[in-house]
Amino acid sequence: MRIEPIAELARHRWVELHYSSSMFDEPVRPIIRFVTAKGDTITQAMNGPILGSARWVGRIPDRTVSVWISPTQGNGPFAFRLDSIRPIPRATLARRGLRSPDWLYWAARSRLLNSRREAWQALKFATSGTAMGSYAQWRAQLGRPIDLDGLDRPRSDWHVGPVFRLILKFKGDDLDRLIATIRSLRAQVYPRWSLYAVTDETTPPVLLTEFRHEAADDPRFSEMSLQEPPNLLATNLNSADFVTLIDSGDCLPDYGLAVVAETFAREPGSELIYSDEDCITPDGRLADPILKPDWSPVRQAQLGYLGRLAFLRSRLITPDRLRELVVDENGTIDGVCREIPGSAIRHIRRILYHRQSPATGTPLPGSGRLAGGCDDSSEWPEVAVVIPTRNAAELLAECIDGLRDKTDYPSFETVVVDNGSTAPDAVRLLQEIAATPRMRVLQHPGAFNFSAMCNEGARVTAAPVLLFLNNDIAMLEPGWLKAMVGWAIKPNIGVVGAKLVFPNGRLQHAGVVLGFGGIAGHVYRRLPKDYPGYLDQLTAPHEVAAVTGACMAVQRSKFAAVGGFDAENLPVDLNDIDFCLRIAEGGWSNIWTPEAALIHHQSATRGIDSDPFALYRKERAYFVERWLHVIRDDSYFHPGLSLYAHDVALA
Repeated sequence: MRIEPIAELARHRWVELHYSSSMFDEPVRPIIRFVTAKGDTITQAMNGPILGSARWVGRIPDRTVSVWISPTQGNGPFAFRLDSIRPIPRATLARRGLRSPDWLYWAARSRLLNSRREAWQALKFATSGTAMGSYAQWRAQLGRPIDLDGLDRPRSDWHVGPVFRLILKFKGDDLDRLIATIRSLRAQVYPRWSLYAVTDETTPPVLLTEFRHEAADDPRFSEMSLQEPPNLLATNLNSADFVTLIDSGDCLPDYGLAVVAETFAREPGSELIYSDEDCITPDGRLADPILKPDWSPVRQAQLGYLGRLAFLRSRLITPDRLRELVVDENGTIDGVCREIPGSAIRHIRRILYHRQSPATGTPLPGSGRLAGGCDDSSEWPEVAVVIPTRNAAELLAECIDGLRDKTDYPSFETVVVDNGSTAPDAVRLLQEIAATPRMRVLQHPGAFNFSAMCNEGARVTAAPVLLFLNNDIAMLEPGWLKAMVGWAIKPNIGVVGAKLVFPNGRLQHAGVVLGFGGIAGHVYRRLPKDYPGYLDQLTAPHEVAAVTGACMAVQRSKFAAVGGFDAENLPVDLNDIDFCLRIAEGGWSNIWTPEAALIHHQSATRGIDSDPFALYRKERAYFVERWLHVIRDDSYFHPGLSLYAHDVALA
């Protein structure tokens, strides 16, 4: 979709775009693409309209001649509307930037160095993102009512869609909360649903009386007992139905069931569908949004993040499992997830459930941890540690000492790939390493090419597991390599990354987010090393789109299957992320684990680049063109979250 007239937009510098999409479309991040008179193309991911609308703030590049927006990446009908374009004065930007003086300083510094895109990016970090504590205001600004005659016109026939069987569990004895739940269900624009209240001798009489009063005039309401076979529900089910739990006091937005029905119509192979949620505070406000990743089996086993609203296909629900679901929701869902393929589990990236519970913002705990690692030391495979280096003898010596003295892995060899070191202390150290058993030095002169050096180091070894390590890594705990290899040797796992911290103890790497900062980047950067992360994600291993090449483990067979690192197109920048994405294309999941924690001095060998957008222009252009479809849609980082906030914030 092209924005016209372009002169009206190009005369501004910084603008805010407000846009809307159908509630029944997948709320992926739209892509905005600028073309300049010089022929440059600048592409950025926008924010996903998860509440029906969204906004994007950005800089219009100088001499822009055309602007395009790609609202969706799927086939089929979609609805999208650009609601407004509002210029942002410099004074307003400056006031917003004062919230992040460090980024404001970096923007000014980059501008003085004539690194314009770096300055724009820094200013975006300074001015973007809404704190989680301001969720109510964010929701008020971006939420909109359902518009069934316009943008949200149904795509399927709701008269023959699935029937949603909601099982109501009574919680507490607050009558007003029960009434709120019933009202939210009766307000549903999708008509095909029924409600079954679980009752027994412990049901508060005031709630039971009210429910029976409501049921007297509504045939969709029924009672069921766990002490008897739930024949009423079981006999009414058919293969197109879905079953879910809801607690008294919890509510759904009026479009909630309609969104699920349209999702199923679009993806009829779905067996389990789950959505995002938030919490209702005691004073009736909505708070603590729980914006979940797409299906992540490791994270589910570790943290049990699915929560509500989770719909199970009726064919999965036997009478015994129905009782189990009511008594042990998380355990039942875990069991179902192990039975069905991951492709049958569908995440709706919209908030369809308002939970009446303590405002923690944390999903329900999982039923059990999925461990990495081997059971016996005799099972640990041989590892080849590949270390690209050039000069920096002090750093390399610390890394080698850590491998020798602070690593308890039973069997590994080390290959140091030297890119023409000339410093006398580095030359002496390399000679010592070459004379050390199970260590070798491989000479790789010429222009610095990280990808080629890693590929060459892997080629000269036969170890079944490869560990790529920067020369500026230092070890903290001896078990780090076992923690990584234990995950890497699992058949479904691809690349494994570690928790890296700066020498001052602040986080440097906790996984890579696609689209972050424009292309890809590290969320949680410079936060305290024990920071738990959004929804406690940093407390346990979990899936990520990519990890840094500073410390990554992968089985040789998987490395070879994708052809290793791309030395031709990505010699220095983005090669590690590209490798991870090709591994994911091969069907493997990439994992970040806090079980392996190390120190990373970062870029100590090649330095900090003053203008990476200019220095790596060719590499970044190639990467964006190759991976645009995933840059806009990191399945492990919600489209309602900001791509310009290191401490996770709302977009």
